[in-house]
Amino acid sequence: MRTVSLRRRVVAVATAVLAALLLAVGVFVDADLGSRLRGDARARLSSLAELGVQLDGTVDDQTLVDRLATAGARAELESGDGTVVGTPGPAGGPPGPAGGPGRAPAAGPGAAVVQDGELLRTRRTLAGDRVLVLTTSLRPVEDALAQFRRSMLLGALTGLLLAVVASWVLLGRALAPLDTMTATARSIADGDRGRRLDPDRADTELGRTAAAFDRMIDSLEGAEERATRSRDRMQRFLSDVAHDLRTPLAAVTAAAERLLLDTGEGPDRRRREEAAVRIVREARRAAQLVTDLLSVSRLEELQPRTVRTGLAPLVRAAVGEAGPLGRGVSVRTPSADGAADGADGAVEVVADPDHVRRVLVNLLSNAWRAAPAGPVVVTVDRSAGWGRVVVADGGPGIAVADRERVFDRLVRLDPARAGDGGAGLGLSISRGLARSGGGDLRCVDPADPDLPPDLPGGAVLVLTLPRA
Repeated sequence: MRTVSLRRRVVAVATAVLAALLLAVGVFVDADLGSRLRGDARARLSSLAELGVQLDGTVDDQTLVDRLATAGARAELESGDGTVVGTPGPAGGPPGPAGGPGRAPAAGPGAAVVQDGELLRTRRTLAGDRVLVLTTSLRPVEDALAQFRRSMLLGALTGLLLAVVASWVLLGRALAPLDTMTATARSIADGDRGRRLDPDRADTELGRTAAAFDRMIDSLEGAEERATRSRDRMQRFLSDVAHDLRTPLAAVTAAAERLLLDTGEGPDRRRREEAAVRIVREARRAAQLVTDLLSVSRLEELQPRTVRTGLAPLVRAAVGEAGPLGRGVSVRTPSADGAADGADGAVEVVADPDHVRRVLVNLLSNAWRAAPAGPVVVTVDRSAGWGRVVVADGGPGIAVADRERVFDRLVRLDPARAGDGGAGLGLSISRGLARSGGGDLRCVDPADPDLPPDLPGGAVLVLTLPRA
């Protein structure tokens, strides 16, 4: 980015524009003034010639010539016999038309004024074959134009100099708000994060810039706060993960040590089996935690393999896969579009079966933790072109303020259940899996009239998938 001084750039451009404007005006005025002065000289010479025609015959030739002679002009009267009566010509002027064989031809009464270099000349024929010749020089006109050009140039240079000085000073004052913005930005960079420009008017150029600057700082401050919260949450998460991993690892270590210390004397088969089972259980728990962490990191890279499938069979498969968690779960498949209750395939969706089963297992796991004594109701139906699975439990429910936050990563609404194997990742993973296939997962109000009837009053989570 080029950082040429804005003040200098504006002054230079303004000076160039003003100079071009003065030049154009000067050329126009010079051409117009020169044309008018030359026109005046022609008109004056023509008037003198007409006066000579009117005076012819009323005065003698010498008197006629004397009356027509003016400052800077010369009058000559040439008779038919070659006699010339005239006045001395202007200094530096050419000689008058001498008589004799080479004299110029006579002109009629309406002869025009002609220019010969710096001279204007006109001829009139008088009575008795006499020719009146009037001549004037344009040198005074050219001298006046030269003086005008010098004055114009001096005035233009003076005006440009004054314009440069004035524009430099005025621009310095006009750009003062930019210096204020610079000082504010430096102050914010030095740690004064609460400082703002607070423009009094936001409908001007600088006002809009200042308002945009304040909005940018607000956004950066908000981003910094979000980054700080994210960092704190990540630190808490790492602490929780370390704790969750340490617990099964400690159990595995203790069980392994018990097996090592068992010398085999007085065989205690039950104790050895319990230690082995505990090792397997805690190893699986640690492996599941690692699997969840990997799933969270790969949610954005998921490529679901969607197929057309019945939703009710997927629900039943998930309930079966949940094992002990699926015991006592009530699965409802209301009739829709003429399909009989409980008929497999009554609701068909386009989804990845593996992803759907994993989501449902996560939902059943959460429902069991919230309501170990039940009830847990899973309903399959259709809603506005979507296949829908509603999972409701009889637990304490989820507060309105937490119904969206519960899908954030690493969120545990009940810290007392921190040791139950969950790391606050299940619902986040489940929503990511649902959305990767074009569906969604939401936590809704149990009193929502769009829900199926007779649901428990606890948490209600709704999985929607595109219908086939």
